[in-house]
Formats: sequence, structure tokens, C-alpha cells
Amino acid sequence: MPSTEVTEQGPVATASGPALRVLAAEDNEVNQLVLKALLQHIGVEPLIVENGVDAVAAWEAHDWELILMDVHMPQMDGPEATRIIRAREQASGRPRTPIIALTANAMSHQVADYLAAGMDGFVAKPVEVGRLFAAIEAALEPQQAADRVAC
Repeated sequence: MPSTEVTEQGPVATASGPALRVLAAEDNEVNQLVLKALLQHIGVEPLIVENGVDAVAAWEAHDWELILMDVHMPQMDGPEATRIIRAREQASGRPRTPIIALTANAMSHQVADYLAAGMDGFVAKPVEVGRLFAAIEAALEPQQAADRVAC
């Protein structure tokens, strides 16, 4: 499956407010379909890219409320893409984008490595809908609280 163009956008209107922009980096076609189907249940139409290089490029090109990042991908893995995004956020003063790791490797020392890379949480594969939505809610909570204060 060819890479998704980073010029595509993934905005959606959610029942609770304005469009939620989600970037999902996942190299496996079946996992892409599952992730897309799960997110559609909450009105989210993500932009899906196939590797960390494309994830960094898509992050550079657009503002995202959330990134779902596979850990093991070709060209650049999720932790490396996350480290690059975090460094660029820091250098540019751009607000922190919540990043959730998606992985079958969810032992405690592995999760600690993902968090050390700058990821904000993780969801183990195979992805369960309840855990995915709970992780998204937890990742967005600090951002939503800041938005309420700014109003």
C-alpha cells in the first residue's frame, strides 16, 4: 500500500466540540483498517501514514490534537519519530502534541522506554476499543483543561 500523502488532512467534528485532528502512524494494512474503524466510532477520521519519517513530515505540515504512533515501523520507528517531534517542539516553541504508542511490546521496561522517548501513553496490540478510547481521553485531558483556562 503506498504512503498516504501528507497533504491530506484528518479533521473531524466530534459530538463534544470542534474538529479533532488525529495523525496515526501504522505500517500494517490490517492494523490501519482496524484503527480507522475504531476511531470512526467516535467520529474521528485520522490521517494514516506508514512510517516514522512520514509521521514527522505530517506533524511538520499540520497541527494535530493527537498522534497514535506504532512502535515498530520501517524507515524510522515510533520512539525515534517521537524524539524528533519533541526536539522540534522544544526548538520552535510549538505546543506539545500528545503521542500514544501502539505496540504489541508492552512489558513494563518497554513502556518505560516509550515514555522516555517522549510518548504520553500506550495501548497494547491487539488494540481493544475501551483501552484505546481511555488512552485518548487521558492524553487529551491536559490539553482540554488548558483550553478551558484559556477561554
